[in-house]
Amino acid sequence: MKKIIIASLSLLILFGFSLTAFAAGPDKIPDGPQDMDALVGIINNIANAVFYILLAVAVIMLLVAAFTWLTAAGNEEKITSARKMLIWALVGVAVALLSKGLVTVITSVITTK
Repeated sequence: MKKIIIASLSLLILFGFSLTAFAAGPDKIPDGPQDMDALVGIINNIANAVFYILLAVAVIMLLVAAFTWLTAAGNEEKITSARKMLIWALVGVAVALLSKGLVTVITSVITTK
């Protein structure tokens, strides 16, 4: 029991000193985007990242569904599972495409003068 208490206290002290290093932040905290073009750029970057991640996951799910369907060997349970995976992968592709369209709509609303 003493070893656990000593180890816990030593870790607490060790991490306690490292937290003081993180407490010293920057002199000036950035205020965020200064104009609409910067905001639109941030929105585009986030949307592109979401689009590519969703698209990659959907492609992987399509491949897994195809493999499951091909190796089902007539097993109705596996075919049903593969069909559900295929449907959800296509839903993922649709969501990815909608995210790109939503960015266009948000950009046109924000930049309307």
